[in-house]
Amino acid sequence: MKNWKKNVSFLLVCPREGGNIGASARAIKNFGFSRLELVAPRKFPSDEALWFAHGALDVLEKVKIHGKFSDAISGKALVAGTTRRLGKQRGPVYTLREGVTRIKKYALEGPVSILFGREDRGLSNEETEQCAFLINIPAGTQMPSFNLSQAVLLMAYELFMAGQVSADTGRTPGPDKKLASQDDISFFFERFSETLALLDYIPRGNKDMEITIMKNLKHLLGRAQTAKWELKMLHGLLSRLDARLRQQ
Repeated sequence: MKNWKKNVSFLLVCPREGGNIGASARAIKNFGFSRLELVAPRKFPSDEALWFAHGALDVLEKVKIHGKFSDAISGKALVAGTTRRLGKQRGPVYTLREGVTRIKKYALEGPVSILFGREDRGLSNEETEQCAFLINIPAGTQMPSFNLSQAVLLMAYELFMAGQVSADTGRTPGPDKKLASQDDISFFFERFSETLALLDYIPRGNKDMEITIMKNLKHLLGRAQTAKWELKMLHGLLSRLDARLRQQ
């Protein structure tokens, strides 16, 4: 089985405290991971990050920093987010152990980003909308939220445990099972939006309805773990439908 761990990036979005960055670097190295990425960190580099990364300075030295969120998630096979808040509008949400099983399947094929939000308010709605699915770490009701580096530690641990499988259960999926990447799905959304316009399905000017439809479709595909061949089939259906509509 190939080293799928190298495809997993732990992405901290706008972290405020250098200590959390350093502790996260140490946490992921504890379980054999090495890719830590940051979006617009408030305090980095910093002495505090160095102190908390004791034993994992090699991870800290290779941290990739992004100025924009869109750059950080570009080209990923999967983007998954972590959240404390639940709700119907936030799309598919899995427990930690359910989520890591899905993450590993994608990591066997390509780069994966796991998002962790700001210490004080987590991920924004706009950021969670870019995720195929969200992961919630179960906790007691008296203290349901985790410190940022604690959340990273728990995620790395569960991914590590998910990797403790035999070669038979951990092999890379065959060609017919290859999963559609985040970019593949984004391109499909663009085509689907164009087809909706040709159908006059959405009343002119009703942008809210279009956003709702696209959001629900994204949630559906996020739950389904869509294979590339399945998405190709949907593209074929859109092409036939587009051709018929343009002839009318």
